[in-house]
Amino acid sequence: MPASPHSTTLYTLGRGIVSLAAWTGTTPPVSLTDVGNSPRFECEVTEETLDHYSSRSGTRNKDKQVVLETGYTLNFDLDEFAVSNLAIFLMGSVSGNVISANTELDKEYSVQFQSDNPAGPNELWEFHRVKLSPGGSLNLISDEWSLMTFAGEGLSDTTNNPTSPYFTVTFATTTTTSV
Repeated sequence: MPASPHSTTLYTLGRGIVSLAAWTGTTPPVSLTDVGNSPRFECEVTEETLDHYSSRSGTRNKDKQVVLETGYTLNFDLDEFAVSNLAIFLMGSVSGNVISANTELDKEYSVQFQSDNPAGPNELWEFHRVKLSPGGSLNLISDEWSLMTFAGEGLSDTTNNPTSPYFTVTFATTTTTSV
């Protein structure tokens, strides 16, 4: 477990490896595959709430808030145009050297981020079940390195992960070496 605040060992310069594998039916994948260099990986925990206001006086006062929905989103980039990565981005199937785009629209994935930070604590982030889709356009002509931008919507997996149905984060015992 990393140090408690306040400690300069908690200042983090993020780096790491993204791996994923497709779900088949209701069975989570056993092993995930490294998908190459990822210059950006972001996770956002989301919630939808419902506010209640008291109308007992001239000014409404918020007196209750309940959580209606929780979830998370992932956003990441890949810059290695392997056939397998491009097929995921294009939501397509591969046959020989041809990707048929928009033919695998309902695929779900397990996604893993293994941090290997030059500074700060390292963690293993395991996202149990994610619906991936393109997170933007694919720039085929550019003076910059081309990127495949992915957007992921977290799905609950209560069957296989009843105590943490969305994702888990496991901390390394050291702060500057790989998990």
